[in-house]
Amino acid sequence: MVANRDGFRLPAQTVAAVLIAYGFMTWLHIPEVAWGTFSALFVVRASVEGTISEAVARIAGAMLGVALGVGLVLLAQTADLPALWSIAVGVTTAAYLSLRHPTLSYSLVTVTILTVTPGDNLLVGAYQKAVAIIIGSVAGMLSAVCLLPLSARHSMRVNTAISIEIYGELLVEWASELNEGRALSSSMDRPALQRARWRASDMASQSRAFPLRNASWDVAAYRLHDRVDGLWRTVPLLERASGLALTENVRQRIGPTLYRVAVAARQQLSDLAVALRNKHVKPMPCRTAEPLSRFNNVLDRTSREGSYDGAERETVELIRWVWNEVSRELDRLCACMSEDPDIEDSDPERQRRHAKGRPNA
Repeated sequence: MVANRDGFRLPAQTVAAVLIAYGFMTWLHIPEVAWGTFSALFVVRASVEGTISEAVARIAGAMLGVALGVGLVLLAQTADLPALWSIAVGVTTAAYLSLRHPTLSYSLVTVTILTVTPGDNLLVGAYQKAVAIIIGSVAGMLSAVCLLPLSARHSMRVNTAISIEIYGELLVEWASELNEGRALSSSMDRPALQRARWRASDMASQSRAFPLRNASWDVAAYRLHDRVDGLWRTVPLLERASGLALTENVRQRIGPTLYRVAVAARQQLSDLAVALRNKHVKPMPCRTAEPLSRFNNVLDRTSREGSYDGAERETVELIRWVWNEVSRELDRLCACMSEDPDIEDSDPERQRRHAKGRPNA
């Protein structure tokens, strides 16, 4: 649906945030409306977690900048120091703190404004700006939560599921094209793949910024995302191996077995994708071990029989190495999924063991 897309949701949430801030401040005759609407405009992100983290960071940075600005201006006035002193010290301090803690970067804005233009009534002006920033930031959070809300965690899981399904298709395509002597097309030529990977990574970053669930559960979700990234790091190996020129002898001996291993891996990834999308579905145990074992047995047997010449043996061993790397990453992903607390387990004994190791909420 169009309403679920960023192209509609983000503008709608941004407009709503600005209108909420403007309407509330105008209704209560709160000054510095521009500061409030400006804050509302720039805190809205693509997810609830992203917006909340940005709003909290803006409020924290603003309060730090206000405290620095007011303190330095009052100190400069008391000690009869030049205005340049308060500006230099304030901006330098805020810049240093922002480098150490990027979430406090908005302190640079408020400390600069207050030290450069303190006005006739410094305390009142600082208070009004702080209130306006808080109102605008809260307006942004309200719009993200109330209008077409999107969970970064949920979006990360959905897009991760899409990406591993595409990877499964890629494995089967690789096995088929390798057997036919054709090179695998570059992953950069697959826009759906690139979009899903970027989206999952972006949502993982936003979810990390402000986790809305038990911290240990979020760690499991991030570990899952990292494991999928590990799986995708094998794609360059597949692309390089697809450039190998297989002789008819090699194709006949390993082609059908390699294809069956790839199909088994695709089915496993499809099952994992279903479990990612639906927490009520328990992921199936990894079932690629048996096809992979048969594949390795075929390679070992044909090598012992002297079925390959020197160049063919090198090619076969390279294919074995690439597939073993893929299998290793797939096993790690399966293990990570089996430990994912978002997946509801039907085994009571495993539920009890998991509950014992989980900290209290």
